[in-house]
Amino acid sequence: MKIKTLVLLILVIVTILLSIYLKMKYDEKKAAEEKYYNQQKDRIELFMKYNVKDFKSVDFTSCERDPMGGYAIKGYINNNKKLSFTASAYLDENNQFEGDYSSTEEFDKIIIKNPKTVSEIKKEEKNKQNEN
Repeated sequence: MKIKTLVLLILVIVTILLSIYLKMKYDEKKAAEEKYYNQQKDRIELFMKYNVKDFKSVDFTSCERDPMGGYAIKGYINNNKKLSFTASAYLDENNQFEGDYSSTEEFDKIIIKNPKTVSEIKKEEKNKQNEN
């Protein structure tokens, strides 16, 4: 009887410890995903600021991992859902948004021709800071 109780107690303790460990790993993964999502939101907002005429704001609606390993981040600008877009971040770009997107016809009308990539924008900003 004592052996059964001891085995049961050990199993309960192991189960509790395993549950705590898995919860911690899950929380770490969620925190990393949230950090990534926030970085991409900043990059997309920078892209929109430089490449969209009359840009005021951006609202994000979702971030999903696609089957190829990249990410699709959906949203719209200027509080107008007709100006929606899906921004893409690919593995070959280290999962960083550079300027690849698909959008509605209305959105296409207000984006400048030959938009700059996020890397080009950041390089320009850095050069401006170095000049000052």
